[in-house]
Amino acid sequence: MHPVFDSRAGPFSALTVAVMMLAGSRVGDRPDRIDRYVRAFLEQHRIPSVAIAIVRNERIVKVAGYGRASLELAAPAGPRTVYEIGSITKQFTAEAVLMLVAEGKVGLDVPIARYLPDLPEAWQTVTVHHLLTHTSGLPDWEGPSLLDFHREYSDAEFIQLIGSRPLDFPPGDQWSYTNSAFPLLGMIIARVTGEPFERFVTKRIFEPAGMTETRFRHSGEVVPNRAAGYADSGGVVRNGEPLRPRLLAPNGGILSTAGDMAKWDIALWRGRIVPPATLDRMTTPVVLNNGKTFNAGMGWFVDTFRGHRLLAHNGSTAAGFSSVIYRYPDDHLFVVVLMSIDRGAAVNQLATGIAGLVVPGLSPEPPR
Repeated sequence: MHPVFDSRAGPFSALTVAVMMLAGSRVGDRPDRIDRYVRAFLEQHRIPSVAIAIVRNERIVKVAGYGRASLELAAPAGPRTVYEIGSITKQFTAEAVLMLVAEGKVGLDVPIARYLPDLPEAWQTVTVHHLLTHTSGLPDWEGPSLLDFHREYSDAEFIQLIGSRPLDFPPGDQWSYTNSAFPLLGMIIARVTGEPFERFVTKRIFEPAGMTETRFRHSGEVVPNRAAGYADSGGVVRNGEPLRPRLLAPNGGILSTAGDMAKWDIALWRGRIVPPATLDRMTTPVVLNNGKTFNAGMGWFVDTFRGHRLLAHNGSTAAGFSSVIYRYPDDHLFVVVLMSIDRGAAVNQLATGIAGLVVPGLSPEPPR
């Protein structure tokens, strides 16, 4: 999740904001109350662009883009604009692992040392389940800034780098979000299947779900319709940081569109990606060694909001993107928001407001 912070006035001129607000959802659509709400939100928070999708009762009811996908080129954002989804990628990695669990190729409670050679001694009791549920105790590489994002790492170099620091706690004792776990899961998938992680996920998840505009981020690759990412530096909008190493793909390397994310949601909940029992396992709170639970499953946070069950996950990248998915299972509602600036508080607020316009009672206050 992200801390709350506000921008100071001034990153866009009045003319830029006026032009940005002209970009809507689909050509020829008459603006509805969601369009008006999103456009006003972008103007109020000075957000370059956003794409949204809403699924209700397993039917896509809205896919739209707003603002400018590139401030420098004044390119409008649309329903097919491509964004980095950051840590929402972890859900796809978790699904891929659980596919292999269902096929008997991976064991959830099996130490990862069975699949990965030459691990540090302290990792010998870390299991696949620990990696999936953020209970491994592995230090988060974002905390001590272990990684250099300007270079690539081999599997062995990554393991050596993360293993150079002690575990934060014995595996299973606590829950602590760590980005260091999911690259290891990608390595396990590759070793068990004999094919690259990205190819496996593309073949087993993207293609069955019909996600034709979704791909993994590759440095230097030209991606049609890709939005530029931005960062807020003291109220001044700047271009995002360079891309991260490919080894981190299982952690946050997916590029997608709002429409493709809606397709994935429908395929997931209709059982076309993983069976219902597997999805239930992913969305069940983890049980710690002391018997207590924490409100996170495998790639999902599990909570209740204003009396409604909520499944959610955020994503952000140094390249200047933030995203969130909200799934209200009892309301059969899915909302995804993809934003081209790293503002975690704003992306959550926007998604909550949109949900409240679809299902009364889901918004903490009436959207203006």
